[in-house]
Amino acid sequence: MILCNDCGEQNEDGVVFCARCGVFLEWEGEKVEKPAVTPVVVPPRAVLQETPATHQPVPVPAPEEPQQPQPPQRQQPESRQPQTVKRKLPRRSKSPVIIPTGSRICGGCGMPNEASRRFCAKCGYSLVDAKVIRKTAWWRRLLGRERIYAAGTRFRPGNARRKFRGATRVGVVLALLAGAGVLAFPQRPLVMRAVHAVQNAVQKPQPVHLTQVKASGAVGKQVAALAVDGANNTFWAAPRVGRGGRNGPYVTGTFQQPVKLAEWGIWPGVSDQTPAFVAGPRPAEIEVTVFTSGKPVIKRFQIADSSKFQKFRLKVDDARGIQVAVVRSTNPSKSTLTAIAELEFFARR
Repeated sequence: MILCNDCGEQNEDGVVFCARCGVFLEWEGEKVEKPAVTPVVVPPRAVLQETPATHQPVPVPAPEEPQQPQPPQRQQPESRQPQTVKRKLPRRSKSPVIIPTGSRICGGCGMPNEASRRFCAKCGYSLVDAKVIRKTAWWRRLLGRERIYAAGTRFRPGNARRKFRGATRVGVVLALLAGAGVLAFPQRPLVMRAVHAVQNAVQKPQPVHLTQVKASGAVGKQVAALAVDGANNTFWAAPRVGRGGRNGPYVTGTFQQPVKLAEWGIWPGVSDQTPAFVAGPRPAEIEVTVFTSGKPVIKRFQIADSSKFQKFRLKVDDARGIQVAVVRSTNPSKSTLTAIAELEFFARR
């Protein structure tokens, strides 16, 4: 054990940094006595005495005759006994290191440390923000753990064994779903209502259209069908004098089948362009009557004096037909009491 002189923590042998305070144990731990080093005695260099240089004549050698090169002699190769060639064995890959759950991975060197450590045992890096090895989620254990392959043993993409495993898992999931469907068959209405409730909460209402559209009256060619033709540059114009309901002129129609009405909207006036809208008549208050298999649902809505599209909430589960009556109008002319460019209705499944 290595005792830290700074905080008194006992660390295991081989640890470089203290687990509690993170100091370098080579400086703050117990010092180990080193063997005395015997000094090497270097003998003094011998002093050479200088002697005066004397110049003597050097005899010049006689020129030698050039020798002709001899042809090289060929060497016969030596005979050897046949030897067996030793093949190098492939290196064995190290077994994967299993890191226990709760270990803290150092962000400086990547070494796993115990959960109780505050500083890395290898480099002394702080483990405050270190990644902690969590326990594998239950659904990952259910689908199968990630396998660690040695080099050269991983399955290639499209391997038959891998495809068989994938098909087996898909088959098991489908079998479970089929079993759940069989068990839930007696409760199918309840299940379907729950499914539709989830769909209604997630999906937006879809547009539905009226058929057999009629009106209490019309000015010229501005008939009631123009109020549901899908274009906001045409309009239905109600005459100032003529047959109307108890609340004024109206447009009525039926749905092709009973729907769960959720919203309705209106483009008021003769146009979505502001100058034409302001110059023409438009509704200020509307009464909507929704016909069902039982008692009709009647509601009134205040229409803003704007050429923009306006949408209102109107929830009726068994809507079979509808009537839109104009109670009050703004800027009526001598011949036209009110005008509606477009009526839209939205329902859920």
